[in-house]
Formats: sequence, C-alpha cells, structure tokens
Amino acid sequence: MPFDIRTLTISLGGARILHGLDFSLPKGGITGIIGANGSGKTTLLRALAGLLPPESGQVLHDSEEIARMPARLRARRIAMLPQSAQAPPGLSVRQLVARGRTPWLRPFLPMTPADRAAVGRALQAVGLSDLADRQVDSLSGGQRQRAWIALVLAQESGTILLDEPLNFLDLPHQAELVALLKRLGESRNVIMILHDLTIAARVCDRMLALRNGRLTAFGPTAQVLAQDPLRETFGIAFDCTALPDGRPVVLPAGL
Repeated sequence: MPFDIRTLTISLGGARILHGLDFSLPKGGITGIIGANGSGKTTLLRALAGLLPPESGQVLHDSEEIARMPARLRARRIAMLPQSAQAPPGLSVRQLVARGRTPWLRPFLPMTPADRAAVGRALQAVGLSDLADRQVDSLSGGQRQRAWIALVLAQESGTILLDEPLNFLDLPHQAELVALLKRLGESRNVIMILHDLTIAARVCDRMLALRNGRLTAFGPTAQVLAQDPLRETFGIAFDCTALPDGRPVVLPAGL
C-alpha cells in the first residue's frame, strides 16, 4: 500500500481538524479528495506529505512511518503541489522546474545530464518547452499553474499530491491536464483535491470524501459520487445521472 492511515488525528491552533481517519490507498491510479471548504482536505494532503505531524495515529507510506522518514528520502518518494504556490521574482520557467530535482542533487554539485533531461521531459509534458526561458511572473495564470505541475513532474516521485491542480486553467488546458493526470496514474500514485465533481468522475479511480474532518465515504468513484454519500458529505441534495459509459454527471439538485 502506498498509504496506510491509522486513526489519524490532527489539531491546528488548538482546534481539531481531522478526527481519527482510517483508510488505505492501493498502489497506482488516481484518488480524489472531495468535501466542502473547511472539511480538512488540505490538512489531510499536508499530512500525507509529512508536513503536519499527527496529534495521534500514523501515516505510513510503503509501510514506513512518514514522521520518521528523513526529509530528503520523503521528497524523493512524495511530491506535493500546494494551492497558490509563489515563485521568487525573476525566476525563469526552466529554473523553477529545475527545483524539482533538488532531492536528487548531490551537495555542492551541479545538475547532471540526467537531471536536465528530467526537466526537459517535464516541460514537454505540460506544453511549456517553448516558454522555458520566459520569467514565471510574465506568464498567464494557467501557464504558471502548468509550470508548477512541471516542477512536480521533474521531481520524479512515485507519489504526487495536488491541491486543486485545475485552478486557473481554461477548458482546453483542463482537458490537457486531465489527460496528463490519467497517464501519470498508470505508473504513479496521484492524490488530488478537486471541487468539480463531474471532472473528478472522469479522472479519479477512487474517491475519499470528508465532512468536518471525518470520513463520510471512500471507495470507487461511482460509489462515492452517488446521492446518499454526497448528501452526507455536503449537506445538500444532488442529481446524479450516468453517461452511456457509466460515468456519473453530478450537479446540486435544482440547478
């Protein structure tokens, strides 16, 4: 199992955010995390990345406890892209993406040809090879988002954590990114927070739903994106219909 979560409880600023979560994620594929604002989605993602120590319970990755794992080793295994990441002024796209190689660099030595090749592959994967020498702060919002995703890809970790990766992307680039994520899910573990449930239905193999820091549903996507689990998760009714291929289309009732 890439992740085994055992009675995970986390508090921030004296307030309990996650309440005794228990679940295991199988190796490979894409897991979506859904829930209303304030439900604990980002806190959970940060705990999976090893950025938040549990108040109690454990987060295991490939049977090793994240809290005991050296930061360098953890970064080689797990890459995370937070919301609204900010690049230092004057940084080029290539320089930003090259930061994804940091866990693999030897101290005081420059990047190797293999490192530069990994950066090139990441830029090509997100369609930014032609803009590699542009400054990040000169790009559109969607282009910046793709540059950050390229950084995560250049890290070449087996597990990728993404916090709302489709933010700022127009429809064509959303479609491109969804296709890229599907390809990544064939060889890596991708775990991401999503708000668009219909897009989640198309990209996720399984879903995890939270409400007030508690697990309300976990399982195959079609099982979670159903009326009863969604009502329990969001507190409102949903209309759930299925396309001919069986994938659900999900909208709040009454729209």
